[in-house]
Amino acid sequence: MRGRMVVEPRVMAGRGMLRGMRRAWFAASFLFGCPADDGGQESLGSSGTTVGTTTTGSATSADSSGSTTSDATSDATSDATSSTSVSTDPGTSTGPAECEPGREPAELSEIDGCAEIVGEPFCSEGQAHVPQDSEIEWMSDPPHSGPHYPTWELWGEHDSTVPRGNWVHNLEHGGIVLSYRCADPCEAELEILRAVIEQRPELRILLTPDPFLPGDERFAAISWTWIHRFDVPALEELLCFADQHENHAPEDVP
Repeated sequence: MRGRMVVEPRVMAGRGMLRGMRRAWFAASFLFGCPADDGGQESLGSSGTTVGTTTTGSATSADSSGSTTSDATSDATSDATSSTSVSTDPGTSTGPAECEPGREPAELSEIDGCAEIVGEPFCSEGQAHVPQDSEIEWMSDPPHSGPHYPTWELWGEHDSTVPRGNWVHNLEHGGIVLSYRCADPCEAELEILRAVIEQRPELRILLTPDPFLPGDERFAAISWTWIHRFDVPALEELLCFADQHENHAPEDVP
């Protein structure tokens, strides 16, 4: 894996602008706003709540493979990373709101060979545990944090859909989730996602179908409080996402 140096996220207001930032920008002294998830509050209820113009949906059925792991055996908290507040320009009325204290987006690592930050940061929705198989309502779709089940899934590729409530727990442990929704066969694209796992065997990565993934973009790379949506996978870009964001979460559990 390429060299890593932990840095705090410097976030520019406005969706999609992060991809153009260069490494020299890491040294800048300005902090901009992050897309807020309506204050980042935890919320439970029925699926299908509207967030802006996007309707979220919850996966409520557990994986029947029996491969989930419970926090009863391990719930270690990592102190390897920390967060920083991201604020909004007070002169703008349409920019993203300030994250609540303790809800700031996770840090990321500066990686040699990755000239851009991959992904978009969000305010955390918390870490609440809810009963297995219960319906969960997230403010973001796909979720990047927030309420989740007490069990998490094994790393690697899953042929059947891993419930979102389980893989959000994987995110909490510092891992990366690669999800996809292909109405037509997309084997060539999936081979690129598999290559990310193969080329980063030391990283915790989970690959799963996600029939609830919204929008025209068929794929998502997700870490704790960060999302990267795309319709055409680019291997180097996804390797950078994994290198930048893996192990930047509230917990560090294998």
